[in-house]
Amino acid sequence: MADEIVTISEMAKLHHLTRQTLIYYDHIGLLKPVSINEHGYRYYSVYQIPVLREICLLKKLGMKLEDIKKSFENRSPDTVMKLLKLQKDSVDNQIQELNKTRMHLEQRIKFYENLHEEHTIHTPLIKEIGPRKILFVPFPCEPCKNILHLTLMRAWNQLFDWGTVPSSGFGTLIRCSQFDSEDLYRGAGIFVVVPDQEYNFPGIEEIPEGIFACMYKYSFPYYKDDFLSLKEWTESQGYDITGDALDLCLLDTTFYNSEHEVDYCCLQIPVKKRSS
Repeated sequence: MADEIVTISEMAKLHHLTRQTLIYYDHIGLLKPVSINEHGYRYYSVYQIPVLREICLLKKLGMKLEDIKKSFENRSPDTVMKLLKLQKDSVDNQIQELNKTRMHLEQRIKFYENLHEEHTIHTPLIKEIGPRKILFVPFPCEPCKNILHLTLMRAWNQLFDWGTVPSSGFGTLIRCSQFDSEDLYRGAGIFVVVPDQEYNFPGIEEIPEGIFACMYKYSFPYYKDDFLSLKEWTESQGYDITGDALDLCLLDTTFYNSEHEVDYCCLQIPVKKRSS
């Protein structure tokens, strides 16, 4: 009979557990010792080793102790298989969420990697840019720093509600219908770039690939003078404007330093070469 008894320390060591873990399993009714002596020391039967071994296996597979306990109350191959399938579904969902998180991390890394390109500040250039999808949220009034932040948070919260992350940059969109109007900001708003492969929600707009007149600058992504300067240069170089202007914020207030206390942006206006 003594050969069939295992001390709590031996049982714990055999399964790479602590004594405190086995005491906890006793308290929740998951695995109770066969006896407890007058000093409160717990003893187990060697025939409980397979039970604890199975508990450890299911725990390693990510099962909750509560579910493991229930599986032993009505144990059969079918009930165990059902438990395993439920856990597999849970793991599949976690993998899907982790893949989404990985994708957003890659997007954010790529966003910052693009900053390594060197550009002359406030000097226009022509650049090819690929297609993008954006979430657009209009400004409630003419933009300023406060309106920019408040509208951006409306856009971010909308993306959070959809279960996604704004990892690819934001800025101000100015409608081309207002380019020659005194009310330049009518219909303007915040845009947030979203991954192409993931989202097709209300408010999502597509920015087609094409040629853009661009200007890198230190200013806020809504300054009228910057827009007018680039628009004038674009027209003087023989280009026609073909769509809405995007003022993309590359480095926001979290990157301010003693040299720059405004945002670092890239103003982009889609264009085509004017016919002769």
